[in-house]
Amino acid sequence: MKLSSSFRSFVCLSSRIHVSHSPLLARIYGAFHRTVNHPDDAFPLPEIAPKPLSYIKKFCFIIRKISANDRNFRAISSLDAFLEQSHLFDSATSVLVVHALSHLKKLNRAKTVVVNLRKRGTLSDLFLYSLTILCMVKQAKIKDVEIVWAEICGPASNVGIGFSDFVHYVCEFGDVSEVVWVCKKALGGDGVLSNQDYVALIGALCRKNECLLAMEAVQAMQEKGFEPDEITYIVLFQCLCKNGKVSEADSVLRNLINQTSEIDISIYGSFIHGLCKSGKFREAHKLFRKLIQRSNSQNPNSSIKRGRRLIFQLDCSGAVPEIVAYETFFRSLCSAGKVEYAEKLLKEMMRKRNTLEVCVYNSFVRALCRVGRADDALRFRKALNKKGLASMEDISDSLIMGFCEVGRIDEARGLLDELVDNGFVPESDVCNCVLAAYLKTERKQEAMDLFERMKKWYCAGTNASTYRVIIEGLLDHRELEQGTLIFREMVGKDLPLNGNLYKAMIRVLCECGRIEEAHGYLNEMMENGFLVSYIEWKQLLDTMCPAGGDDLCLGF
Repeated sequence: MKLSSSFRSFVCLSSRIHVSHSPLLARIYGAFHRTVNHPDDAFPLPEIAPKPLSYIKKFCFIIRKISANDRNFRAISSLDAFLEQSHLFDSATSVLVVHALSHLKKLNRAKTVVVNLRKRGTLSDLFLYSLTILCMVKQAKIKDVEIVWAEICGPASNVGIGFSDFVHYVCEFGDVSEVVWVCKKALGGDGVLSNQDYVALIGALCRKNECLLAMEAVQAMQEKGFEPDEITYIVLFQCLCKNGKVSEADSVLRNLINQTSEIDISIYGSFIHGLCKSGKFREAHKLFRKLIQRSNSQNPNSSIKRGRRLIFQLDCSGAVPEIVAYETFFRSLCSAGKVEYAEKLLKEMMRKRNTLEVCVYNSFVRALCRVGRADDALRFRKALNKKGLASMEDISDSLIMGFCEVGRIDEARGLLDELVDNGFVPESDVCNCVLAAYLKTERKQEAMDLFERMKKWYCAGTNASTYRVIIEGLLDHRELEQGTLIFREMVGKDLPLNGNLYKAMIRVLCECGRIEEAHGYLNEMMENGFLVSYIEWKQLLDTMCPAGGDDLCLGF
């Protein structure tokens, strides 16, 4: 039986943690020394307390022996001696042990470790449930998972949560891989989902841009006798449009019109965006012209044909104000990089003497920068100011961020200083953009100078995003000491952390050989609730460090 690379990675990660730092590990180390003395099973032990985590090496040795021969009773006896101390393991080690035991199909032993974890209360029931359904019995049906979970919890009054709770938890906090796994498990399950469970899954999938899987969930929902409501259809429709899936969006729209008699600008605007995203600019232009017509020849009572896009068959006369239609189409063109087309539309809007929202001008500025016309963006800003259509400050934020995107950092910083000198207070997010650009181009000293100024008086000050930008930037360039110092400063200020910060810390610590600290951050990450499920744990361990030497090789 084979273990995944995540287990080998963790063994490598843990192999250098000093046993003397933990009385528990010293006792386990001694137990192995006393228990295993057969020449074939011998493990070389130094006379003094070693620096590596020898008990993890021994665990690796035992697991390898059992995997090669599941009737190796001496190795099984050693494993049981190891597990007698499982109630004292830290959370990171306990999950590793459950992972290994599950791969060896030692379900009862794995359950014992999870029971001890639950008694300690360092990890949430939802994370422990993820160990059950994603690791211990991942091939089982949901009803069988619930049986195992009930055995872990003991009396019925202690069970607390079930599969439905886990679905909602992952939908709210999980990353895309976790949401997709839970959705596929649910869709292939035992029909245990409620209407609200389906709604949560569809919403989460759309937030993660998994629109096609969300469509499957809608179909499964209907097959179970639940009819999606108007909001569910709108969310799915907008996600499909966002990703340029206009044919699928048209199919969803046919269901949506059965739910509502009003199709507003959010629907038309989303479809125009989808057409631009998929490169269907002629159709997008056609729909735009249809929206700005004063009258519509379409008979609202005529039958809907299936061979033609539904949105072109709807009577949209008067549904959308003309200026809103212009702005919607214009911003969709900018988003798709069709700057020349957008420029012509902008001139058409201005000839009509329409007063445009500042966000429209900002969209054009960002689009100009993205296609390499940053100088034109500067001239556009000055022209708007001269005509009184927008102040210099109104456009500066987008211009600064646009300059950062194309690597013109000095000009971006110059604009930022200009705003501050004129008494304007830039938003922290604008400063964060310049900060990130400095770090991306390895201009660390300038980044640190800006960071220190932001902490004192410059712009609107620092926020959690500022700290995340500086820490992740420093870690990317292996500035571990400074990154760690600022991380702890962030903790001291009680600013909200996130899992990505912990992952970055762990990754760089491992790459720098500071494995004991990495183990500590992993355990802290888990116990502070920044690791949603076993899936994320496994992904993290797969990338933490390469497999170790011969003494850590699992042999399969």
